[in-house]
Amino acid sequence: MATGMLVNGQWTNEAYQQDPQGRFMRNPTKFRNWIRADGSTDYKPASGRYHLYVSYACPWAHR
Repeated sequence: MATGMLVNGQWTNEAYQQDPQGRFMRNPTKFRNWIRADGSTDYKPASGRYHLYVSYACPWAHR
């Protein structure tokens, strides 16, 4: 029995996407918004409003 997982509502048996040569294909990041002190961005700076959560158990947490 193959182990699979549900990804975006669709069942898949692949742990990650690969290109035709079998290389890992990273999904584009979804977080590209900036917060600037001068307020020139869509998200205005506000004390206590934003939080960054990091799991040091994740090998990608330092990137």
